[in-house]
Amino acid sequence: MRIVIQFILLGLCALCSPLVAGVDYADYARLLERYVAEDGVGYMAWADNPDDLAALEDFLATAASVELTALSRNEQKAFYINLYNAAMLQAVFHHWPVDSVETIGRKPFSIFKKAFIKLGDRRLSLDDVEKAILLKEYFDPRIHFAVNCASESCPPLRAEPFVGERLDAQLDEQTRLFAGSKRAAQVDLSEKSVAYSELFKWYADDFPGDNPADYLNRYRADPLPTNFEIQWIPYDWSLNAAE
Repeated sequence: MRIVIQFILLGLCALCSPLVAGVDYADYARLLERYVAEDGVGYMAWADNPDDLAALEDFLATAASVELTALSRNEQKAFYINLYNAAMLQAVFHHWPVDSVETIGRKPFSIFKKAFIKLGDRRLSLDDVEKAILLKEYFDPRIHFAVNCASESCPPLRAEPFVGERLDAQLDEQTRLFAGSKRAAQVDLSEKSVAYSELFKWYADDFPGDNPADYLNRYRADPLPTNFEIQWIPYDWSLNAAE
């Protein structure tokens, strides 16, 4: 009951708050540092901590009032990535316990279409933030490795907020980490094939060339073969929970 009351009060505060010029990521950074590990997110421990659940709500309530025109373009881009990731976490906790984001909502994957994210006088969906804003207004293929859909096959959630002054370095690091992982590509020498993340099939137009290796090899120490048969790794939508 306490958590529900806090959520309601924070939501009301977001509606009445004036626009603020900057973004304070201090509490959000503390949450990510505390609960994000290499193997996923400590959802169970986070869900058992009412204060930290409220801190996530508080961050999103404050983010809803940010004056984006006061931010640089890189700061805006970082803001939207953080907004997506924090809102995805919020969706998981609002439906906790949950085994997969696929099951949130009346239809499979409907959580990505639901306009539940407050930003000024607008309500946005996760797809709005990722596809209509980030990938259109701030296009950068590396965004695909920065936004996190709370699923095992998704590029991992970064354990710190993205910030404007370090954004390029952070995006490069996220891309390198994913590019070198088995989530991105799995080589079968005997079959002369490479299985790639379905991200490269769904968003083929966002990456140069006809082969995902053309992009991934920019960020890998060991280049992937470009003359092998292309296959796809079935996407695992189970929750990216740390063990």
